[in-house]
Order: sequence, then C-alpha cells, then structure tokens
Amino acid sequence: MDIPWYAYLGGIAVIAWAAMLIIGTVGWARKKSGDSGVEAALTRNAQVNSAVLAKLDSIDSRLTAVEKTLTDIPS
Repeated sequence: MDIPWYAYLGGIAVIAWAAMLIIGTVGWARKKSGDSGVEAALTRNAQVNSAVLAKLDSIDSRLTAVEKTLTDIPS
C-alpha cells in the first residue's frame, strides 16, 4: 500500500502545530515572568502624565488671568 504525498503534509502539519504549541507555551511563561519592566514603565508614564497635567493647569490659570485682564480694559 502506497501512502499519497498529501497524507505526509497532514502529518507534518500536526507535528508543526504541536511544536508551535509547546514553544508558545514556554514563550508565554517567559513573557509573564518579565512583567516587572512593564509595571515600571506604566508607573513612569503615570508620573509623567500627572506632571503634564499640573503644567497644563498652571497654563490654564495664567490664561484665565490674561483673559480677565483683557476683558477689564475700559473702552
């Protein structure tokens, strides 16, 4: 009995799928253990965002003062 060539493709596909599943599981475990860098980056991002928000608040208060001054100019 001769096995057709396309039957070998199915066997190779199953073996490749199993290999990718194993490699993906190991890689996912590695990524999960390396999350401390992501947490540090998120913390830095939150600090930068709060600094930018404080700066924008100060600019807004200055613009409000300028607007008040301009509206108080007598005609």
